[in-house]
Amino acid sequence: MNDSHIEVKTNIWVKHNKKEVPFNSVPHLHSQYEIYYNVSGAKGFMLGGEFYKCGQRDLIIVPKVHSHKVVVKRHAEYERCIINVEEHILELLKLFFHSEDVFDFLTSVSVSSNVVNLSLSEHDEYLKLISEYIFLEEKGKEIELLSKFLEILSFIKRVFENPQKTEYLEDEDVSYSDRVIKIIEKNFRNITVSEIASALYINEDHVNRVFKEETGMTINRYLITRKLAESKKHLYLGKSVKEACFLSGFRDYANFIRTFKKYEGYSPSTLRELTKPF
Repeated sequence: MNDSHIEVKTNIWVKHNKKEVPFNSVPHLHSQYEIYYNVSGAKGFMLGGEFYKCGQRDLIIVPKVHSHKVVVKRHAEYERCIINVEEHILELLKLFFHSEDVFDFLTSVSVSSNVVNLSLSEHDEYLKLISEYIFLEEKGKEIELLSKFLEILSFIKRVFENPQKTEYLEDEDVSYSDRVIKIIEKNFRNITVSEIASALYINEDHVNRVFKEETGMTINRYLITRKLAESKKHLYLGKSVKEACFLSGFRDYANFIRTFKKYEGYSPSTLRELTKPF
């Protein structure tokens, strides 16, 4: 959630990478729709404050401005493909199809049924499409790139004709810090570390220490970044800076402006201007 750039500048973003994750990731949100593909390493996915199972070759659609994160097996080799696409790009593409529902498989997805498991042949087909897109992007082949992107969307639409109901991740498979995050998601605007510790029936120092060991940040730092993410959500949705401040749980407007600039590197008014419709 603490990005070094303003991510809304990217209209379409396609990546395929492999890495080892030393800490649990933390939830984040953005203005784009996301198509997430777990090649290997992930075991769960948080969306809408709940943790769901995520298996190998699971393809997941994440609605825009929904807080989400991946639960990765600790120190596993983690391989994923991610596509982010801005809503205005989809609106422009609709003009070619003369259809308002052509992208409903992305924009009308339900949080409770937003996953499909690809077969081995579909897995190979999807990775090939992603690889071809990245190659065309590197070569600057703009028309071919658009054609390939539409081919990827066509593939996703086809496999999502029969989405599966998402299953909850078992409690024993959720890390200590993720249990804390789940509690925070229910009331991040007002909750304190003391209240979190009480909910888990443990002492405040212990919950803080383990959370930092697993995520690399303190609970108080996480609470700030979570509120900032919520403020970005409201800015993406067209709220004023003042409205975003109070809706996200900040009680002092001047402090919100200072905190936003400190953590994000730019002002909330800058983000609001960049997220206005084209």
